[in-house]
Amino acid sequence: MKYLVLAEKPDQAKKYAHALGQAKNEKGAWKVTTNLIDGQVTVVSAVGHLVEIKNPYQNYENWDLANLPAFPETFEYEVKADKKKQFNLIKREVNQADCIIIGTDADREGESIAYLILSLIPNALKKVKYRLWVNSLTDSGIVKAFKSLRPAEETRQYAEEAEARAKSDWLVGFNFSPWTSLKLQELGYLGEKEKKFSVGRVQTPIVSLIVENDLAIDSFEPKPFWKVELIDDIGTIFKNNTKFETLESAQEALKVLGGYSVVQSIQSENKAVSAPNLYHLTSLQSEMSKKYHFDSAYTLEIAQKLYQKGVTSYPRTDHKLITPNEFEYLVKHLDDYKAILGIEADLPNVKPRKKYVQDKQMEHYAIIPTENMSDVSSLEGDEKIIYTEILKRTLLMFASDYRYQATQVTLDNNGNTFSAKGNVMTNEGWTELAEKENKDSVLPIYQEGARIATEAQIKEDKTKPPARLTESSLLDDVLPKYNLGTPATRAGIIKTIIDRDYITRDKKTGQLFPTDRGKMLVLFLDNLEVMYTNPETTGKWETALQLVGQGQKSKDWFIEQTKKAIRAQLEKGAG
Repeated sequence: MKYLVLAEKPDQAKKYAHALGQAKNEKGAWKVTTNLIDGQVTVVSAVGHLVEIKNPYQNYENWDLANLPAFPETFEYEVKADKKKQFNLIKREVNQADCIIIGTDADREGESIAYLILSLIPNALKKVKYRLWVNSLTDSGIVKAFKSLRPAEETRQYAEEAEARAKSDWLVGFNFSPWTSLKLQELGYLGEKEKKFSVGRVQTPIVSLIVENDLAIDSFEPKPFWKVELIDDIGTIFKNNTKFETLESAQEALKVLGGYSVVQSIQSENKAVSAPNLYHLTSLQSEMSKKYHFDSAYTLEIAQKLYQKGVTSYPRTDHKLITPNEFEYLVKHLDDYKAILGIEADLPNVKPRKKYVQDKQMEHYAIIPTENMSDVSSLEGDEKIIYTEILKRTLLMFASDYRYQATQVTLDNNGNTFSAKGNVMTNEGWTELAEKENKDSVLPIYQEGARIATEAQIKEDKTKPPARLTESSLLDDVLPKYNLGTPATRAGIIKTIIDRDYITRDKKTGQLFPTDRGKMLVLFLDNLEVMYTNPETTGKWETALQLVGQGQKSKDWFIEQTKKAIRAQLEKGAG
C-alpha cells in the first residue's frame, strides 16, 4: 500500500521524513524507507494556506446599498495563484497514493488547510484514513505520533468548525464593510477616496472594547474620599477599610477615638506559594509583552519557529498541564537544562504534582522545552530569549515553594478595629530562580491585650480611573471573559486592527489606544445598534462555533444563522 503524509510546511515534512527512517527528496516529495509503516511512504507538504474562497461576485458591485445583503448560493474555493506549483505537486502524489495521513499542524487551522486542499483533488477525501497528531517535532515526538495515529474522523469536525468560521467571517466582511463605508459617506463623514472601513465578526467588538475603555478613562472624574488610620509610637500604621465621602464625616469618626488602643489579636500563619503554572500560548504572550514589550503576534511567530526547530513543544495550546510522559523526560534532563541556563539551583520536586501534571487526554499540553538540546546553542536574539523564558518557567515547577510567615495585628479603639499586616520570607524557593524580588514588611513585636499609645489621623485619597487596556490584559482577561477568538487567533486579530488603523499600541507599555478612525467606526455602529460591536453577542457566536467543532451543530446551520443575523442587522440600519 502507498501512504502519503500531508504536512503543512516544507521543514515539517523534512522532519517527518527523517524521523521515520531513510529519506530521499525526489521532485519535491520525500520518499521514505521505514519500519513504522508497512508500505511505501511519501511525505509532501503545503506551504501554509494554498486555497482561498473564490469571490462569487467578481463581476458584481457590492459597493452599492441596493445590492446588500449579498449571499452567494454556494461557496467555491480556488488555489492561490502563487501556490499552484505546490498544489500540483500534492495532487500528483495524492493521485498515486492509496491512503492519506493528514500531518498538518495539529489544530483547527491545520485541519482546515489539509481538507481544503484535498477537497479540490478528485477522490482525495476518500483516501483520508489517519490523522498524525504531533506535539513535538523531535524525532522521538514524531515517532511517538506515528505509532499512535488517530482515525481521521476523530478530528474531522475541527475542519468543519474552521470552514464555518471562514465562511461566516467572509459574509460579515463582504456585507458590512461596504455598508458601513457607504453609510458614512452618505452622512458626510467619509470621502469617496478615503480609506474604506472593514467590519469583522471578532475584530470589531475588540475595537469596541478598546474604544469603551478609552471613553471611560476620558470621562472619568475622580472623587475624593477619606480614611481614618492609627499610628503608634514606633511608626506602625493600622488601617480601617471604611471610606468616608466627606471630610466632615471622617472628622466625626475621629472624635470617638481615644489616645490609646488595645491589641485585640495577633494572627500569624505560615504560608506557601507554589511556582506559577506552565505556559500556554496566552500566558506566554502576556509575559513576553510585560517583560520585553513583544506584541502577541511576534511572540507566536517566534514560538512557532522554536517548535519547528524541535526545541519546544507545540505553541498554539490553551493547556497549562503536561502528562506524566513529558514530566518523565523533563526530570531525566534536569541537569542538562540547568547547564543551558548556567545555574546550580536546587530542584527537589521530582515527583509530579497535580498543579502541573495530570494523566488526562489533551489536544496539546503546555509549552515546554523538548529533549532536543543539540540545536539550542544556535539560538540567537529573541528566539533565545523566548526559549530561555519557556525553559525557566518549566524548571520552576521542580523548585521548592516560596514560604513566608504572614502576621496581622488588630487593635481595638473604643469599639473600632484597625489592622496592620506584615510578611517575612522563610524560604525563597522558586522565586530565586525566577529572580522575583521579595520585600519583607516586618512588624514590631506586640503582646495580645497590651495597651499602646496611638494617634488617629485622617488620610485623603481619590478614586482611580479604569486601567487602560494593554495587550497583556486583553489577552489574559478581557478576550477570554467574552470568549472572543481563540488562543491561536487572538494575536492575529489584534495585529489586524492595528494594521487597519483602528487602534495603536504603545511599544513600551503595551497600552492600547483607539484612533479617531476606530472611534468613528464603533460610535457609528453603536448608534445603529449593530451587534458586531457587542462582545457578549460575538462571544455567543464563538460558543456556537465550538458546537460545530464538537459535532453538535453543522457548519451549514452556523452559516445560515450568520445570514439571518446579517439580514436582520441591515434591515435595522436601513433608515
